[in-house]
Amino acid sequence: MKFIICGAGRITDELLKRAGANWEITLIEKDAAKLAPFSTRFPNIIRVMSEDASSPVVLDKAGLSSQDGILAMTSDDAVNLAIVRFAKQADIKTVLAVVRDPEQLPAFQKLGVWTVSMAADAARKAYQFVKDPRIRITDLGEGEGELLELAVGEQELARLEDITGASEQNPRWRVAGIIRDNQLIFPDQYKGLEKEDRLLILGKDDLYNAFSRHLEGSRLHFPRTYGQRMVLGLGVDKDPDGTTELINEAFYLAQGTHIEKITALCDNTASDVKQTLSRWSESLEIEIIETEGTVEKTAVHTAAGKDAGIVILPFKKHSLAGTFFKGGISALAARLPCPLLSAKMTDPYEHLMVPFNGSLACQRALEITMDLAQQLEAEVSVIIVAEPSYLKGKPSGPDPWEQQMVQQVRDLARVHDTRVQEIVRRGNPVKEIATAAADCQLLVLAGNDGHTGFFSIQTADMILNRVSCSVLLVS
Repeated sequence: MKFIICGAGRITDELLKRAGANWEITLIEKDAAKLAPFSTRFPNIIRVMSEDASSPVVLDKAGLSSQDGILAMTSDDAVNLAIVRFAKQADIKTVLAVVRDPEQLPAFQKLGVWTVSMAADAARKAYQFVKDPRIRITDLGEGEGELLELAVGEQELARLEDITGASEQNPRWRVAGIIRDNQLIFPDQYKGLEKEDRLLILGKDDLYNAFSRHLEGSRLHFPRTYGQRMVLGLGVDKDPDGTTELINEAFYLAQGTHIEKITALCDNTASDVKQTLSRWSESLEIEIIETEGTVEKTAVHTAAGKDAGIVILPFKKHSLAGTFFKGGISALAARLPCPLLSAKMTDPYEHLMVPFNGSLACQRALEITMDLAQQLEAEVSVIIVAEPSYLKGKPSGPDPWEQQMVQQVRDLARVHDTRVQEIVRRGNPVKEIATAAADCQLLVLAGNDGHTGFFSIQTADMILNRVSCSVLLVS
């Protein structure tokens, strides 16, 4: 293949590294100093010319009419436009131009040449990275189409299965395949997605925005990601006012998160409670179950069989000894199939806070917090508590672990398009978190495995006992 390449810059250098031995290149560059290294490095360059490639005389001398194609890759759009115009007049079939100024693109496209838009491509990739670093986009057909590559994580797995199944009905895109273990698999060769697959979507231009809207529209929000029903434990607080406030907090959350089914647990003497619940029966499907044992045991049993998305119980303070040997609220949360809200009647939730230490449990808690904040139009704060420097035997100053945690929080906030306030403290986690949570209405805690014993102090229980706001435990 015989090609003229105009411009001896970095793009030309990278291109020639990939060029085959059967290429015969004539390289034109006005700056003679740039030409010298190319002649010695690339044997497929048969001729170099230190000339102005925008001149038709120079292109004739380079043998334009006998070439298979020409690539205009100088740093000057005006020069590149002149080159491709002469190439089209010479009826050269393969013509490509690098365009640096996006406003010059129409002039090139009017000539029917292939273009590589430096600024537009870079801006698009930067924008996509900022919006969601899991997605890569490749332009196709002069901007007429796009190939989207999406990393499949645990959170997206179920939603993407639905989307791939409905791919044939969508007019804007199709599933082109998946990359699994560095192997390309076509749609008729796989039966389902797996975590860490890379899903390939082929579609029309603006695929990213169209696919994102579709993905967002199909996304379930907390607590419906766990189940469609709220389990509300009553019958513990004998104070009618306290019970009414608990019901109000539960219904506030149900309405804000589009939960439509509530199972209320109460004892057979709670006639006032039943009357209060009946007021909401027109807007919510309410089922009342009379408890036979403790409301906690009934809640665990009910949540397991009722497609529960969240269990709400009034706050009950556990003694330190009871927490050590029997397990407190965190142990109860670990037995549930969904998160547990320990309610202190601090609705509405205008300010949510979540501690973060980089663990998978904390990442899940942060994602739930941001999801919930978007539904309730609340603010989000993230608190990172590190050990004091003297405990690590290191001098005071910037802590790499703290910086890593902050970066992880920012990455997750960017993916979920949520503004997050960062709070970094050093000291006792229980004390620092409780102090910082003084002005928030809901604290979201990542749970643990629920183990009990003298040496397994339940940090969540200690925090829960010290804060004044409601606490959501995510196991």
